[in-house]
Amino acid sequence: MARAGLSRAAALALLLASASLAGLWVGRLAEEPEISPALGASPPKTFRALLTLPGEDARRRRVGRGRERGRGRAAAASPVRGGVFWSRWLEAQVPRGFPAAEAASWLRAARAAAVVALERGGCGRAPNRLARLSDGSRACVRYGINPEQVQGEALSYHLAGLLGFQERLPPVALSRVEAPGAWAAVGEELRGSPWAEGAVVSLARWVDNLTDVVAPQPWRAPARDGGPGGVLSASALRGLSLSQLVELVQWSDLILFDYLTANFDRLVSNLFSLQWDPRVMHRATRNLHRAPDGGLVFLDNEAGLGHGYRLLSVWDRYNEPLLRSVCVFREGTAARVRDLHRLRNAASELLRVYRAREPLAESLGFLSEQQARLLQERIDLVHQHILHCQAQAQAARGDR
Repeated sequence: MARAGLSRAAALALLLASASLAGLWVGRLAEEPEISPALGASPPKTFRALLTLPGEDARRRRVGRGRERGRGRAAAASPVRGGVFWSRWLEAQVPRGFPAAEAASWLRAARAAAVVALERGGCGRAPNRLARLSDGSRACVRYGINPEQVQGEALSYHLAGLLGFQERLPPVALSRVEAPGAWAAVGEELRGSPWAEGAVVSLARWVDNLTDVVAPQPWRAPARDGGPGGVLSASALRGLSLSQLVELVQWSDLILFDYLTANFDRLVSNLFSLQWDPRVMHRATRNLHRAPDGGLVFLDNEAGLGHGYRLLSVWDRYNEPLLRSVCVFREGTAARVRDLHRLRNAASELLRVYRAREPLAESLGFLSEQQARLLQERIDLVHQHILHCQAQAQAARGDR
């Protein structure tokens, strides 16, 4: 009887201890804080991951009320939304480049200033010069092998404005080379230069402390046919740092821009050189530099539009694969392309802006009718490509 009483007492004590331990464990679960909503602290995205966490029962009770908040945090942290558009928070990290008001101020000053000195070097081809202006600023003066190239520089700048990323290009103004007037102080050097009296040249704002830019993936490792080795898509962005993502946002605009203008004197030139230099994609990209704030600067665009369109048969074998290698876009760029496609007014809008903002626009003329059609066709093709990328992204989401 004593042994039976002892056994019942022990059982009762064990039961009370178990109840006390259970109460303590439940209390600890109730006190556990929720996951912080800070950027990047995304909740588990799979049921398997949820199963591995301690405090599983308590977290399950919070799933219903926390699901939408968790989705919001995950969406905010993702570099891409809708499968094909850079997220707004990521776009906000892109350096501002040349803001519109600042560019307009420089253009007004440059057009009113006199050229006080010309220096050789630093501005590309041998006929070009680095000009020092009377307001203290400097500009690259591009003479061009022919007027078509100077026109290409100016029109490319204004097309970038229509597309919504003009801040990536240094401001460009046209100037007429005349010894009397703004060029009087450099008349002696002009007489010893290959420049023709009365020629129209472009003045592009000089930018200090630029550094070279090497193409990132997927363009650094080209395919055997000389085209890009992969596609810039949402799935290719995993594991990239913020600075890498910010640069890719700018590259996506650059690839579209160079396709629309048929510019062969940038990444296309590097791809062309692969036939004798297999390491060229690991070297600096032509006419592309990085400003001290990390922003990309799209320099020297004189090969675009008229000049590039004349040579499509030579260079589109590189430009078209480059376009297909991009499947993530700035939503603003895609919207501008969509509007120019829908209204079918790419050339007429470019002409309107060019005439309104460049006093010497009439001096160099405009695109021919055939070139205007080519611009619209390329706008249309870019729009169709963006739709194709959207369809692929939707199909991929449906498969999951």
